[in-house]
Amino acid sequence: MPISKWFERTFDFSFDVEQYPTIYQHLQQTPDTLATTIHNRPEEILTHQPDGKWAVKEHTGHLALLEPLWRTRIQDILEKKPTLTPTDLDNKKTSEAGFNNYPVAELLQKFTAERKETLALLDSINIKDQQGTSLHPRMQLPMRIIDIMYFTAEHDEHHLVVIREIIKALS
Repeated sequence: MPISKWFERTFDFSFDVEQYPTIYQHLQQTPDTLATTIHNRPEEILTHQPDGKWAVKEHTGHLALLEPLWRTRIQDILEKKPTLTPTDLDNKKTSEAGFNNYPVAELLQKFTAERKETLALLDSINIKDQQGTSLHPRMQLPMRIIDIMYFTAEHDEHHLVVIREIIKALS
């Protein structure tokens, strides 16, 4: 079954803030899950670009690159900005970063450090007191902090699925 394109996904943010611990745990575990998934894989698998698309290393670098955006969007909501900071829909930074030239351990370390910073920000917030929203610029949906968390967790999972598919196809 083909993997759906990220920008074609739709999201339902009607869940309650009580989902916070589950979503937080997912965010916390993703760096370890990614490391386990790509650990000891040969370089030819990590740098293979199926049909000219991103390689495993590029997906890994992309996850690290987007962490500051998630934190910025959380701050947007805390600061009651009407619209969330937009992202580069062309993912130019990822495509131009040359992640296939980096050691995979360095990419994993960068993602882990960035995610720890995101989790530290979340730890500083009483999520139950934060029910404000800001509009997502592409989807035109109001998002709470917990929605940003869920969106991030789903983004993580999307890339993990793609990474697993690349590995599976080459193993």
